[in-house]
Amino acid sequence: MTALERLAGGVLCVGFRGDTPATAPLDELRALAPGGIVLFSRNLSASPERNRELVNAIREALGGALFAIDQEGGRVVRLRRGALALPSAMAVAASGEPSAANLLALGVAGDLRAIGVDLNFAPVADLALAACGTVIGTRAYSDDPQRAAALVAATVRGLRRGDIGATLKHFPGHGATAVDSHAALPVLEVDGATLRAREFVPFEAGIAAGARAVMVGHLLVPALDREWPASLSRRAIGDVLRRELGFEGVVVTDCLQMDAIAKGVGTVRAVVLALAAGADMLAISHDLSIARAARDAIVAAVQSGELSRAALEAAAARVAGLRRDSWAPFEEFDAREVAQHIARCAITLVRGSAALPRDRPVNVISFEGGAGDGVAPDSAASVPLHLALRRRRVPAELLRVALAPDEEMLENLCALVASQRDRSVVIVMRRAHVHEAQARAIDALLGLVPEAIVVSALEPFDLSRFPQARTMLCTYGDDETAIDALADILAGVATPAGSLPVALERVAS
Repeated sequence: MTALERLAGGVLCVGFRGDTPATAPLDELRALAPGGIVLFSRNLSASPERNRELVNAIREALGGALFAIDQEGGRVVRLRRGALALPSAMAVAASGEPSAANLLALGVAGDLRAIGVDLNFAPVADLALAACGTVIGTRAYSDDPQRAAALVAATVRGLRRGDIGATLKHFPGHGATAVDSHAALPVLEVDGATLRAREFVPFEAGIAAGARAVMVGHLLVPALDREWPASLSRRAIGDVLRRELGFEGVVVTDCLQMDAIAKGVGTVRAVVLALAAGADMLAISHDLSIARAARDAIVAAVQSGELSRAALEAAAARVAGLRRDSWAPFEEFDAREVAQHIARCAITLVRGSAALPRDRPVNVISFEGGAGDGVAPDSAASVPLHLALRRRRVPAELLRVALAPDEEMLENLCALVASQRDRSVVIVMRRAHVHEAQARAIDALLGLVPEAIVVSALEPFDLSRFPQARTMLCTYGDDETAIDALADILAGVATPAGSLPVALERVAS
């Protein structure tokens, strides 16, 4: 391997398949010599010791590397087994406690440090501004810039207390776009003044709190650059993020295999453009052959004069600066009780009475299906509420329904509910404002059982669709912590105390 090839590999952050030293592609990684490795659920087991063994084996093979992971909370959690169960960012905001967010992040840091990770690709600094957008949703703290900024800063400081670097994402702000950059290139049509008064605020707070990295998103923002998406834009990275906002850490791209890039300029070409725009670390999360082609493209660009070798050296040096040669002083904290407290305090009663009658069995009607947004695995989409209720001695059965049920499914469901009027009904909806067939089904169910408890299990924007519902709750996630907290509320073990972190239309109180 030439010195230039090693330098080019040093700005890549790659993913791989395998969860042990024996199944990991150590020879391929050694030949590529990436500066960073991103871990996914596919790489991790329930044993911190086994995970650390894998990380150590790769680090030894590479002679050192930065390890990163997406450990946000809610539906984006790569390290699940044997780790802290994390509520979503929106649930943290609904609980109303920035100090708890700090402690939660400190607990996350302990889990990551235990397996050898250096950098968390979190927190999300986007704002929840697009009701029909599904890629950000509950990953954002709030739609309010100041509320989000306080929680972003608290999370950055908590990770720092635990000696884990924080990454703000997805600059300049992905939360007001309905298009998912995993599937296409979003366009954010707002003026520069709005960006600075709204989108930039949480990023500025996170930078001031000491974030080590900023992830730049694949979205076109004409107010900044009419030609290139932010991840490939000199204006967005160099002029705005570096000079205007004063960020001096590592600029990392979102995964360049996402369709917003792969179906546009192409992943391999994009690595050269991103480096030329001022990015330091280029994420290629799924295919080592593409990463090798990207490294070769960087080498060719330097040899042709398209890329400055000095700029490449500076980027590689910033990435190397995030690697951990020895453990710095850090704090230990067991955040399990904090996570449970946040999840319980987040449950928000919009109207009605949340406790179920104790003398009646319950039908839990749950609208389920894969999110299909490229962010979280479908297998992690939901946790059974009826089982959580049974653990609290509430007799409950599950009626699982498709996210967008057809007429036959709805007819059968309504017939069953009508034949069991002696049972209480809890309706768990997921983005009913996006799935019109689901909304129509809920309308029909409320016509049969007006007293049914309606639960918004993801973004609470679907609450506005059902003014006829007498009781409405929102959980901001259907992960383990959220469902357990909801079961406590429905069983009368706890009282809902959350506040809506986003503004809703037409929700009568």
